[in-house]
Amino acid sequence: MFKLNSKNNQTGSVIIFTLLMLGSMLAITLALVIIYLPKIRLIRDAGAGSVGAIYAADSALEWCIYINRANPVLPQPVMSNGATYRLVPEDCAVLPLNNQAIGTYRNVSRSLEVTTQ
Repeated sequence: MFKLNSKNNQTGSVIIFTLLMLGSMLAITLALVIIYLPKIRLIRDAGAGSVGAIYAADSALEWCIYINRANPVLPQPVMSNGATYRLVPEDCAVLPLNNQAIGTYRNVSRSLEVTTQ
């Protein structure tokens, strides 16, 4: 009846195998993106908030040291990115200088302290 030729029997199998491999790689890649993308966003957001907070605290302490050394009076720094800071105690003119600055940015707080003798 019909005689099967081995060359004609496997025609197109390489294309099917290639499509299956590409589909598997795409599924694995999408699964990894779904797993790791939220974690990457969380790390990125925390890092940006942390850097902004530490810069705010650093700016406040630098201003405090400047005032403490009896330099001309400057207004307190205002952060253009919306970061805030708090000085404890608020008076920077007393000697010895023993102040702490707490900077806050995007709900992340970082603290720096300076002590002079």
